[in-house]
Amino acid sequence: MTRESASGMAVPERLMGRVEAGTQNANIWLSRFNAAYARKLGMPVLPGSLNLRLPQVFDWMNPRYEPALIRFDCAEYGGERDILFLPCRLETSDRRPAFLWTTTTPREGAARTLVEIVADISLRETYGLKDGDVLAVELALGGAWGGAA
Repeated sequence: MTRESASGMAVPERLMGRVEAGTQNANIWLSRFNAAYARKLGMPVLPGSLNLRLPQVFDWMNPRYEPALIRFDCAEYGGERDILFLPCRLETSDRRPAFLWTTTTPREGAARTLVEIVADISLRETYGLKDGDVLAVELALGGAWGGAA
């Protein structure tokens, strides 16, 4: 949850999870609509996502995320589903800007603890990530560091 520090500045929310293999489905959609995603986000997006399994449910509809959410209506990009992006930074040496990415279709079961991360690079290759590695991500809510890009 975002909170204020003693100085009154917003403190980012931190998610920590384990990298896990996906179904390669993101590659299909991120390739097909890549130009539209890049326009919407203001940065190129590598076709593919990094799956991060959290120890708790991630509730995309939590009101605290609303101010930071980037909504991408299917009519805007020609897809079949509305998309949500949430700016984040990876806790890596370069604090890589990225986005959590999902459709607005409600998730059920184990999918509720999985977040997908998209970026302008291959996160697995760049940081040597493999299944089971722990990765932390900061969500900037309330302008804690001015957004992802």
